[in-house]
Amino acid sequence: MITIFTESLLTTGLGHLGRCTALAEKLVETGEEVVLVVHTDESFPNWDFPCEILKKVWTNETDLNGFLQSLPDKFQTFYVDSYLAPLGIYNILKSYCLELICIDDDNRLKYPAGSTILNPGYPGLYLGYDKDKYKIVTGKDQVLLRKPFRKVRSIPQKKKPPEKILITLGGSDTNNLSSKILEILVNQFPKMEKHLVMGPGFTNVHELEKLADHKTFFYKNLNAEEMCELMLKVDFAITAGGQTMYELDVCGVPMLVVETAENQRNNIRGFVEFQGIREIQKDKLDTIGECLCI
Repeated sequence: MITIFTESLLTTGLGHLGRCTALAEKLVETGEEVVLVVHTDESFPNWDFPCEILKKVWTNETDLNGFLQSLPDKFQTFYVDSYLAPLGIYNILKSYCLELICIDDDNRLKYPAGSTILNPGYPGLYLGYDKDKYKIVTGKDQVLLRKPFRKVRSIPQKKKPPEKILITLGGSDTNNLSSKILEILVNQFPKMEKHLVMGPGFTNVHELEKLADHKTFFYKNLNAEEMCELMLKVDFAITAGGQTMYELDVCGVPMLVVETAENQRNNIRGFVEFQGIREIQKDKLDTIGECLCI
């Protein structure tokens, strides 16, 4: 049995849950028995999951030890995808499993020696992982995509200039960037369709609704299939620098990326250097029109 530990909270972790769901799908497809253990709250999304879901505060050492002692087989593979778990939690997990695979974006911790570090995407190309201490698995070919995105075969032609634009900034929007972006698009491009995905941690919903024009459309709680369908029908996207970039990429959507968290830096760097994606700074959003080349 393979156990995956992750988090999905109001203000963080939705991207982790997405890629861990993708990981679970791939493992189940190969015949593995998988359990997904999630530290979560009332924001837990109503998605279709390929395996059993256990909701536990596994980042608490006492709770984690109790859970691990109840497992029928201690010689399992554990995957861990977290921004919150301290090193002590990883040490406990390592002591209970045959293989510990740490999903990492930015060399967050000095993980237990002998662990595998999985950095699914571009960031691992730029981080100085200790290859003598860990097994390193990284690169764009390691990206964990949910099933609808892995099944994309036909990409509709994108219109230039774009007629439909997607705005997707992740599970939360602490800098209120979505309001600033929507205001610019409504004022400068009233004929363009604006499709804005609001995460569970958005606190500016009423402000967004006031800014909207008759060509603004809002979305919440989209599952993977619905998100994939939306990406396939738009011509352009403004996105944060996380997992969504890879989903947009397989859907053939040109994108403008905004760094909304420091741990996105190397992900964005890879897309800029290898694929020519354009980045825009948070304090220069008023140049969106120029970046769209309209």
